[in-house]
Amino acid sequence: MRWRWKDENKVIEIGKGFCIAPPWFETDKIKISLVEGSSFGTGIHETTVSCMEIAEKIDFKGKRILDVGIGSGILSIAALKLGAKEAVGFDIEESAIRECIENGKLNGVSDGLVCFVADSPSSISGSFDVVFANIFDDIILAMCDEINRLTKDGGFVVLSGVLPEENFTVKKRFTQMGYQLLENRFLEEYTTLLFKKGD
Repeated sequence: MRWRWKDENKVIEIGKGFCIAPPWFETDKIKISLVEGSSFGTGIHETTVSCMEIAEKIDFKGKRILDVGIGSGILSIAALKLGAKEAVGFDIEESAIRECIENGKLNGVSDGLVCFVADSPSSISGSFDVVFANIFDDIILAMCDEINRLTKDGGFVVLSGVLPEENFTVKKRFTQMGYQLLENRFLEEYTTLLFKKGD
């Protein structure tokens, strides 16, 4: 198995409590190690960083997480390490799912991680306390009704990968569905939005 970070000293700190580091690196922070691969979610991209910084503000203890476009699994792994009970995610790429499974094993969270190949959440049932969708805005808009169906009342939705020119459209769509906008970050190329469902 090849590690994402070949340099033993390569450590990326994210937010106040996370770091992306090799398995052998010792730290007091919540460490996430990633196998070397091509799936999105290395901890470097601004949308991933933004989602993880927002995740630090959410109480995940005992919660169910949905990860739309799970990629490497980094956001689900972060949520599980923050106390989430279960993280369910899907991706259109088989290679991403293989990588996500390996990353779950590497980080000791396999028991709570469920991931599979799919192009939409239509086959998923139940409801979730937190939904991550770090994907392109056109896909978010196409899936917004399904995301709404799967989000519990009082639950949180974290959206990233939204271009600045589409930020208003995404924001308007979710507020029309009864969501409160809690935070809206404008990054270098993209934006991140945090919503809460209901009052």
